[in-house]
Amino acid sequence: MYLYFLTSTRPYRVKIGIGNQLKRRVTQVDRTTKGHQRVLIAFDMPFGARATETLLHRRYSRQHAPLRVGSGRTEWFKPGLWIVEAVVIAGMICAGQWALAWMPIFITLLIAFR
Repeated sequence: MYLYFLTSTRPYRVKIGIGNQLKRRVTQVDRTTKGHQRVLIAFDMPFGARATETLLHRRYSRQHAPLRVGSGRTEWFKPGLWIVEAVVIAGMICAGQWALAWMPIFITLLIAFR
């Protein structure tokens, strides 16, 4: 599942969302929301994408700026420097998840080829 950050041109907002098919989800949001949406960054998370999205929504609730219409209209936030912090947090969580996912394989290979 992908955790993604979208930017909207009109009004300028940032969306934090999740979806299994990123391209399809972006197209869906773009069709139902004013302006043009672009992917700022997306993380392919092996597990825990929903929990990470919830964590980021709660952490940046002060910047919450929902739109009136459109798919995922409640997941939009005002732009600001917080975006850099949010992307770093999401990246660290994603890297940690991939490390946990591959660790058993890595250990098995270390033992097998010792």
